Amino acid sequence: MSKSLVFIPVLLLCAFVIFARLGDYPLFNPDEALYAEPAREMLVLGDYITTYLNYVVRFTKPPLVIWAMALFMKLFGVSEFAARFFGASCGLALIGVTYAFVLRYLGLFAAVLASFSLVLAPLYLGTAREAITDMPLSLFMAWAQFLFFRAMQDQNKTSKAAYLAWILLGLAVMTKGPVGLVVPGAIVGIYILLSGNILEKIKRLRLVAGLFIVALIALPWFATEIYVTKGAYFNEFIMRENVERFTANVDAHKQPVWYHLLAMLIGFLPFSVYVPVLLKDGLGALRARWKEQKFKFEELDERALLRLYCAIWVVFTLAFYSISVSKLLPYTLPAFPALALLTADCLDRHIKNNKFATLAAPLLLIVVSMAAVGIFAPKLISLIRDCPPELSPLITGFAGFAGFAAFIALALLRFNRRQGAFLFFAVAMTLGLNYYMARVLPLVSARWEGGLPELSRFAGASTLPILVYDMRKPGVPFYSLRKVENFNNHNLFLKRLNELPKAYILARTRHRDLLLAAGLKEVRSQGSFSLFIWGQN
Repeated sequence: MSKSLVFIPVLLLCAFVIFARLGDYPLFNPDEALYAEPAREMLVLGDYITTYLNYVVRFTKPPLVIWAMALFMKLFGVSEFAARFFGASCGLALIGVTYAFVLRYLGLFAAVLASFSLVLAPLYLGTAREAITDMPLSLFMAWAQFLFFRAMQDQNKTSKAAYLAWILLGLAVMTKGPVGLVVPGAIVGIYILLSGNILEKIKRLRLVAGLFIVALIALPWFATEIYVTKGAYFNEFIMRENVERFTANVDAHKQPVWYHLLAMLIGFLPFSVYVPVLLKDGLGALRARWKEQKFKFEELDERALLRLYCAIWVVFTLAFYSISVSKLLPYTLPAFPALALLTADCLDRHIKNNKFATLAAPLLLIVVSMAAVGIFAPKLISLIRDCPPELSPLITGFAGFAGFAAFIALALLRFNRRQGAFLFFAVAMTLGLNYYMARVLPLVSARWEGGLPELSRFAGASTLPILVYDMRKPGVPFYSLRKVENFNNHNLFLKRLNELPKAYILARTRHRDLLLAAGLKEVRSQGSFSLFIWGQN
């Protein structure tokens, strides 16, 4: 079968999973609404330089993702689907980019496996389906790093790969700021120092021209925004969102140093079960070079250099974000394409070498683990706060399905159908994930966000002020289509009420008794939220 005929069904299957029911559930607060609402307000205000949240200037990120969301809201209408479309498209595009790069250097089987390992990874798939910046950032950074490797290895002096890479890094900076340039630059720099031929590689990277390209893309907007906000953007974004977020606990995002290692291992399941095999192979290669006293990495062949490059990519990304004080789950996502490549390469090599035990042991671990999940899931789910009890049979069902798929893959391995075993496992898991995800997400959304959009729209249809009491829900202005007032302090809330003749108040239902005692009347309740009115006779 031709490579293009393989690529099309792989990409279609990945698209099927990423876009399935993408707009069928409300925005998850606060993360998605922090970007979707500024995009909506951008269209309302017609200000495409400065971004706003609840009609107040928002300094936290550059505007590229918000521009994209606003564009798709213009095309598709203001909706959850429009807000999530750009991130989902970037997630699918990164799978395609990874497929093409792995195909070029490792072959067809590895390319297919790398693609499925990404779409199956919970952290990758979950982020791709969210209206946040992390998936577009991962696309721009990872694609640039693939192109940098190609440029350094390419003997063609007229190669344009480096120029495209610098354009992508410019877009990364416009997505999330300096980190979009710093992290890829450090990874490439470490690789050059280790692999040798430094001056030639720097020349192939078109360093001076590249930095000019990044500046040309990013500096005009940054300079304009700093000027428009009279320097406030520099203090709030450059200092707080970058320097302080790295060195201090910002927005209560402090986590232990091992947080991202655990997030990466769980987030890259099920193929992260082969990470111990990767580590064993890597340490074995280093020991062999130690015994032979061969530490000149420039003597490595292209495939070995690619492993070195991707290993630096994964390790540096993990270390960089692990030493940062403020941590969030998707921070290490730009390293997932490199991890997918390393995993696919590892499996490809062991399949060719007929290493049955090495290939089978992790699959057996999946079978045993899924059996344990099926047994203990009901008890664990009952202990999780705000977790819908209806999840229990779905989690148990998925665990049974995943364990069965791993068992069939083990059987195929035993009968020397090694490539077929992993292709079966990847395709079956992708289809199973799509089936169960389409049922799990609406349940979770209904528990966490259910009722809030409807109550917000009801209040927004009036001309009364809307007050949000003791909850961080930037999705309220998204659904009410106007500015709201947020209060976390009860005394300030009561003071504001006394200044208003009438108002709607949105709050969690658990605050009902407190708010009724303050003289409010409940209008309606839905899900975990209630709408109250003040001043109604």
